[in-house]
Amino acid sequence: MEGLSSTCLLCGSSVVSLAEALFARKSVSLTGGAVFGGLAALSTVVVPANIQPFFPILPFLRFDPAELFSVLAFLIFGPVAALIAATSHWIFLTATSTAGPLGPAAKFASVLSTLFGLWLGGRVYQRIGAKISRMSFALGLMLAFAVLARVGVMFIVNYFIFTYVGPVFFGFDYLGFGQRALQLTLGVEYTGPWLLIAMLLYTSIFNGLHAAFSVIIPYMIFTPLSLKVPEIASGHPWISRFTSH
Repeated sequence: MEGLSSTCLLCGSSVVSLAEALFARKSVSLTGGAVFGGLAALSTVVVPANIQPFFPILPFLRFDPAELFSVLAFLIFGPVAALIAATSHWIFLTATSTAGPLGPAAKFASVLSTLFGLWLGGRVYQRIGAKISRMSFALGLMLAFAVLARVGVMFIVNYFIFTYVGPVFFGFDYLGFGQRALQLTLGVEYTGPWLLIAMLLYTSIFNGLHAAFSVIIPYMIFTPLSLKVPEIASGHPWISRFTSH
């Protein structure tokens, strides 16, 4: 009985230690997501839309550095933290927007689609990349899926915004606004169905470029940053665990 009691005590102690470790890791992950969400909101204040890099064909489309923090949260802490960061930023944008909730909602959809593509690419890598255990291959695959997911999702979202949601619910003629922008930048006046096709085409190109921008830059800086974050002080950020075999 004494030996059994010692074994039970040892097992119980191991279970408690494991639970404490998991709780601590989850707490740090959730806190990290909230912190990166706050940094995303701060970057929106420090780098407002009027000084963000713009897409030359449709200058009202901007490369928003705030997205970098959601992807950083994904690479360091995982998808739950990234979702928290993106949601926090969306709430901030909605609360401070002077043009209504549509813009922040579209931004939220674009970030979520990028994060979903990263997650899906990682899952595919786990299935097919067993013989290619390289971080560069994993990130390349995740980047490809992020671009495809964002372009595909936002093509559908923008179609409804241009044709229905914008003019009907918000009284804004996105196609007319885009037509004037394209005439100024390209010198071409698109009309009829060609205008919608052109707008969907150019916004898809922009979304593909933005997805690459939002993934490549965080990947370039997350390694030195990981050394400063308690969750990954051991040198194993979430993305390393996710792509390891």
